[in-house]
Amino acid sequence: MKLSAATIRRKRTNTCQQGRRHLANKRKKIPILLFSLIPLVTFAQDSPPPGVSSLKDRQLGEPHQEQGERIIYDRALPFLAQEVLDLGFELPNPYGFQVIGYWQEQDLILDNLFMSVNDGPVEEIDFVDFGTPNVENITLQAKLDAWLFPFMNIYATVGAFDGDGVIPLGIEVRDLLGYLGLGGVCNGGILEPEFCSRVLTAEALPEYSGENFTIGTNLAMGWGDWFVTLPISYAWSDVDIIRDTVTATNISPRIGFLWDLQDRGTLALYAGGTWLKADVDIAGTVAFDTSGIDLPGMGDETVIDYVIRQKNKDRWNYLLGFNWEASKAWSIQAEAGFVGSRSNFIGSLNYRW
Repeated sequence: MKLSAATIRRKRTNTCQQGRRHLANKRKKIPILLFSLIPLVTFAQDSPPPGVSSLKDRQLGEPHQEQGERIIYDRALPFLAQEVLDLGFELPNPYGFQVIGYWQEQDLILDNLFMSVNDGPVEEIDFVDFGTPNVENITLQAKLDAWLFPFMNIYATVGAFDGDGVIPLGIEVRDLLGYLGLGGVCNGGILEPEFCSRVLTAEALPEYSGENFTIGTNLAMGWGDWFVTLPISYAWSDVDIIRDTVTATNISPRIGFLWDLQDRGTLALYAGGTWLKADVDIAGTVAFDTSGIDLPGMGDETVIDYVIRQKNKDRWNYLLGFNWEASKAWSIQAEAGFVGSRSNFIGSLNYRW
């Protein structure tokens, strides 16, 4: 757990980063689902394409018909659509628009702390103790998607997010003084000042906001009422307190079951896991109470300006969710992630044409 470039002086500032993601579905047919993420961070965004009719009145290879006539597919996408229809399946509408709300909270790992004093050379240090830092993100995303093939959906999302974090910090006074060239004061002798055994504690409280862009694909297959999907997405996020663009990769395998609700549509319940990788350098300022340390150059407060590398603590967490396809055009979806150090919730409304 670490930081990246810090300057000790008297003054203040704040900073940090990330979050996003989502899913989609199908019937007793060619299952079709979508999903996404967000930064920091990722983030990070998807929803389900409405259903397809089943094979309950036909045999595999018996072309899907309407009023006794073979259906001729006249849309540009997906490719291979006619071949799938001739196998007896019905396809969902090929294009979709989705609005996604996403909340996430997770613990972090921090590493690579560097400090510079009085604009001196940057040096790596290892004597800062980080407790259990965590961040919380809320994001709103808009997504466009299309079925490229009957088994492959592609999508892009844009959105905005904001969040805040808590980063507990602890530094032993003897280590800090040694770093500042005042280590001779804390020599372990009987005349060693009491403040040498003190541990300075503080909390960095970064707050941040930004915009993100995600691209992804969702692979889907299934038979009867069962389906499996594999959403994969990659997100770029610009965060107001971070100099560089933040990137995050998300993979969410899942398996589910479809219920035909007759005139009320189709309900899909599913379970799976989410793999998230997001690394980012964040910057900020934290103040330590150094009152009582009676040494030249030491005041009642010492401020450290920092940059720190943060990573999500657990790559994997589990998820449960549902997608209700009320009609071929409209569906809603909700999903919760849990277990490990990351919790998240996604809700979305999807329209297809």
